[in-house]
Amino acid sequence: MKTIIKRFLLAFLLVFLVSCDPAHDIVFTNNTNSVAKVKFKLNPKFKNYRLSESITGDSIVFNLKPKDTSNLYFGIGVWDDKEIDQLCNSITSLEIENNDLKTVYKSKKTIKNILENNQEGFWWKTRIAIDIE
Repeated sequence: MKTIIKRFLLAFLLVFLVSCDPAHDIVFTNNTNSVAKVKFKLNPKFKNYRLSESITGDSIVFNLKPKDTSNLYFGIGVWDDKEIDQLCNSITSLEIENNDLKTVYKSKKTIKNILENNQEGFWWKTRIAIDIE
């Protein structure tokens, strides 16, 4: 009887760990002492459901207070190459601005590098964290 219970618990634990799909998102953290602005200009030819939920006009804009955080939620799953490519095709430019500096990323290659180089996650890449310095 104890063996059956142990096997059941082991099977339950394995199914629980394998079946959990974590949420994945992009997190922006303003580490400065001034207001920061993050702006995604979107390509109208490429439709992205998650981006369309947050769009105003042709852009998504985050105004971050000093030491504040904001995120863009992309549902359940992990970041893979295909999803990052789809996201890069949806974005025409990424602007990050604070009182001292404005940086504009226009090429898909640069935007893809930013997204890929800022992925976080132990087993699964569930978060892209962009720190504004």
